[in-house]
Amino acid sequence: MNTSSFHTFLSVVVVAAYAVPEALACTAFQLTADDGAQIYCRSMEFGFPFNSKAIIVPRGTRYTGTAPNGKPGLSWQTKYGVVGLNVNIAPSIVADGMNEKGLVVGMLYLPGYSEYLPPDDAKTAQTIGSWEVAIYLLSTCASVDEATDALTHRAHVAQQEFPPFKEVLPVHYWIGDASGKVAIAEYVGGKLTIHSNPLGTLTNSPPFDWQQINLGNFVNLTPVNVPTQKLGPTDIVNFGQGSGFIGLPGDFTPPSRFVRAAFFSHWATAAKTAPDGVNLGFHILNTFDIFAGAIKSDTTHQTENTKGFLKPSGEPRLVDTDTTEWIVVHDRTHRKTYVRTYGGLKIQLIDLAKAGFDTPGIRAIELATTFQPDDVTEQAKPLNAK
Repeated sequence: MNTSSFHTFLSVVVVAAYAVPEALACTAFQLTADDGAQIYCRSMEFGFPFNSKAIIVPRGTRYTGTAPNGKPGLSWQTKYGVVGLNVNIAPSIVADGMNEKGLVVGMLYLPGYSEYLPPDDAKTAQTIGSWEVAIYLLSTCASVDEATDALTHRAHVAQQEFPPFKEVLPVHYWIGDASGKVAIAEYVGGKLTIHSNPLGTLTNSPPFDWQQINLGNFVNLTPVNVPTQKLGPTDIVNFGQGSGFIGLPGDFTPPSRFVRAAFFSHWATAAKTAPDGVNLGFHILNTFDIFAGAIKSDTTHQTENTKGFLKPSGEPRLVDTDTTEWIVVHDRTHRKTYVRTYGGLKIQLIDLAKAGFDTPGIRAIELATTFQPDDVTEQAKPLNAK
């Protein structure tokens, strides 16, 4: 099967008609259950509907990457089957996914800092766009070490426009495998940097090294309630539960979310099993859920890191921007992907062991996006019924 990710864009360039800002609010972290299961958890926020589907990419699928000026770049054939979440403007690639070996790659925005490698005509046959990195790594690599080696020695991720946006897509990459190892790949200043990430946490701008240093500003935080303090003759008593959290940043900016994700994911009582860990992951992700209206932008007055595709025209107006479009949890140990959408809320499961990676052709799974609670009224029984 021939699949050129660039060509899939041509019929959907209508995205440029959206007058909305960029995504700035993705959050990722990992958990380890007592049984050793490695659980990746991530939210996806953006300023317009992605209409994402879950896609199954089988072994043997052919891709052609993109080089600057629309030239064909790196060509490859998938070695491993992949399950991931796409976007309707790029239906054959994934913004986040896991392969059959338990490797996970997530793309998160890094506006204001991302600058990829300089275009090089001599490396056109190795070149891919920033939006193609996740599907390339997932379909050809089995571990973090293989993925970072591929970025270092095989793939040339060139500075170029993402065709639907007509702008560079500024992202960095969360990469983790079934062993629990995590790395962050960032292109800043035209150079690739690979960060080891034992914390397992990632949000957006600034880059990862700054975010990790910033944790030192919150070294006083603790999940343990603080004791009564004596202030002269007066006892100073906390007001109630959660007093160790005083000073925890609660806003939706990337540095604040990084702090919360780092502490929450490590403070959480370890789950006993993988399913328990998945459940815990969804509970923690719920604390990062951004509802419509929580973040707004002025169509006229914008900073470089938030204006995105807002075009100043007419009278200034406020518009809703980021909302949590979907959240995904990957059980990297048992190769199971769990998803819920903003509208659907019900958790949907894709078992990679049953995905049929030998079946040719990319297949898509429509995700539930409508609020449809189960009516349990008729299940009422006498209170003491056995």
